[in-house]
Amino acid sequence: MLTKGDIDWLIDSMKLIFATRDETIKKLDMVNEKLDTFIGDIKSKREEQTLHTGDHQRIDLRISRLEKHAKLMPLAD
Repeated sequence: MLTKGDIDWLIDSMKLIFATRDETIKKLDMVNEKLDTFIGDIKSKREEQTLHTGDHQRIDLRISRLEKHAKLMPLAD
């Protein structure tokens, strides 16, 4: 999260690019919205990956139990 000092510094440095404070604030808002979307996407991908990993562990455990019950040699560990 940006502090007030960070925002003031950004606005001052953006004055070289944008003529008014309002233009600078609009651009910073656009950047923040895109970052929020990007971070939300990353969080959802991580959650999906965690669920997917859990599925693999469950399947591996089931296969191990079935191999043991059927007295089969494991193909890969």
